[in-house]
Amino acid sequence: MPGLVLVTGGASGIGAETCRVLAASGCDVVAADVSAAADVVSLDVTDEVAWDRVLNDVGPLAGLVNCAGIRSRSSIVDTELDDFERHLQVNLVGTWLGIRGLLRRHQPGTAGAIVNVSSVNAEIAVPDQAHYVASKGAVSALTRAAAIEAAPLGVRVNAVAPGPVRTPMTAERLGDPEQAAWLDARVPMGRVAEPAEIAEVISFLLSDKASYITGEVLFTDGGWHGNA
Repeated sequence: MPGLVLVTGGASGIGAETCRVLAASGCDVVAADVSAAADVVSLDVTDEVAWDRVLNDVGPLAGLVNCAGIRSRSSIVDTELDDFERHLQVNLVGTWLGIRGLLRRHQPGTAGAIVNVSSVNAEIAVPDQAHYVASKGAVSALTRAAAIEAAPLGVRVNAVAPGPVRTPMTAERLGDPEQAAWLDARVPMGRVAEPAEIAEVISFLLSDKASYITGEVLFTDGGWHGNA
């Protein structure tokens, strides 16, 4: 799907790899991230005004990847309200603002595609991450609802739901031999994913090869979801 694609969370991890894969496929890519860097547009996805600024500056989009996200680990009883709300703001509200922004600016008669990044934990809960699980469950639900509203406009909305991926977000956990072994044992394929493996799925969902797919949450988790 040649055209202009905005990728949030584009400075590192899955987002950065998605930018690379999309650029290699012929897309014009704008990477956006709360951490400004060379060739990365500054964007706090929780900021409505910032979204309007960025979307107005970059012009009409053919695609959007809502990859920006956060995750911390703590039990419900030890989680502060502001941490719970922060997960909802970044993971859910940030995704909703991106979807709304693209749909408001979508040019009639043109095709568009949105891919949100959910998680296998949207459906398979894990302890000490209820705030993260709740936010990603909402992203999956939002994806399905948005797909219904976006379809008459010619915009497809899907989500990818990764399992464990080797990124800066998971570096500390994967650096713990006990936790790394638990994850490898939990995934039927016996290993965590590399960012490129998720990026390729995102690229597919954006492409014309997925032209009749919308409202889907595609688990890209080495079989974790099927092994619940």
